[in-house]
Amino acid sequence: MKILSLDSSTGVTSVAFLICENGAAETGYRCDTPHARSDSSSLFQSLQAAVTKCGKPDAICVGLGPGSYNGLRAGIATARSFATAGEVPLHAYPSPLAMRAKGAITGPDSGFWATGDARGGHYWVAAIENGEFLERPRLLSPLEAVGHFHSRPRFPILSSTPLDGITDLIIAFPDAGRLAILAEKGDPCGPTETPEPLYLKPPHITMPRASLQ
Repeated sequence: MKILSLDSSTGVTSVAFLICENGAAETGYRCDTPHARSDSSSLFQSLQAAVTKCGKPDAICVGLGPGSYNGLRAGIATARSFATAGEVPLHAYPSPLAMRAKGAITGPDSGFWATGDARGGHYWVAAIENGEFLERPRLLSPLEAVGHFHSRPRFPILSSTPLDGITDLIIAFPDAGRLAILAEKGDPCGPTETPEPLYLKPPHITMPRASLQ
């Protein structure tokens, strides 16, 4: 099975092409681009580069966030267009399940915290072990988050950006290769045609000032 995977929920856009045969997985293509543009055109070019090298995939996989509002919308739209054009199934997973620290294959299988800045004075927090949520992402104040981490003191804390008040944080990003592995193992909900971004609250929209009369 050949799986083309994408995550654009953070400041690092991750693309991977995984080739799974006889119980073994080989990465045919990988590209993690810091501070990449997360518009649909740039993401399309990244996926097309993987297809040019590795051929047509049997499935597409995309990360759902939480994370950048614009990045998630562009990533999901691009993944859907590739799946539709190629007439292949589309799988979608929450991005924290695929967190990977620099130099590591994935987040610790023994368990870890994933967290991030949700804006508006909140962090999102999730607990993950063996590729599954022990606690699904939820919003907490920074003080509440720090206290909550003590409920699982052996878990390292992973985030894609530094966060005020968390001193022992490990910088990590969702990895498209890990998302592809989750898809290869099988999605209990099955492939989806209309994946929805994992928004924990409405996106912040700056309204224009009223004109002076």
